[in-house]
Amino acid sequence: MADKRCENGHFIDESWDLCPYCPAEQAEAEIPVVRPTRFASEPGVGGGSPPTAPGPGPRAVPAPAPSPAAAPRPVPVPSSAGPLLGGSNPASGVRRAEAVAPAPMERTVAVQKVDPGLQPKRYVVGWLVGLNGTVRGESYPVRMGRNVLGRDRRSDIVVNDDQASSHHADLVFRPEERRFILMDHNSTNGTYVNETEIEPRRDLIDEDVIRIGSHRFLFMPLCRDGFFWDDEGVLK
Repeated sequence: MADKRCENGHFIDESWDLCPYCPAEQAEAEIPVVRPTRFASEPGVGGGSPPTAPGPGPRAVPAPAPSPAAAPRPVPVPSSAGPLLGGSNPASGVRRAEAVAPAPMERTVAVQKVDPGLQPKRYVVGWLVGLNGTVRGESYPVRMGRNVLGRDRRSDIVVNDDQASSHHADLVFRPEERRFILMDHNSTNGTYVNETEIEPRRDLIDEDVIRIGSHRFLFMPLCRDGFFWDDEGVLK
């Protein structure tokens, strides 16, 4: 309890020099009241100037509102699109357009590779053996299906002869019938078997001699009655 009294008999705290209950005298100067602040650098602390009441300054002019054409329009998106960005309105579910529209991404299209094992394999079913000229003693495989004979380098069996046509003849093996058929492909000089011109096709048998131009070939079959490739590629 305060036990100190002022000149007028008011009880005051011992650390007070002036009584706050006594009326101030007219001749006494007004003493400013200083309150401590959080930072010493603020006015009125650590030797700073005492606070002064702010005077009437220039009136702030509000900035003009942006025109509707210049301001980006928000794009409404569903609430499940993700968390709202700063400055968005959670109640309306509106986000900025630049945050919603991602940059286009390049796509890579996967192409399925063709398995070579799924393609029918052309097994060797016979041979043509050269009998004269530069091809003497050379062997040429005859494969399942159609075999092209001619002067063209893309032929299955190339016949390098001036009297041979680019696509001179076809030698076909039919596995279901086990037949070898030689067919002339409308050549200029014709196709011969055992020196007889075929018109336009002929079945071949063992050791038939085929002549195209001046080149002669001996036909040697592999697949015949009782000896053939089965569906699983087993030679029986």
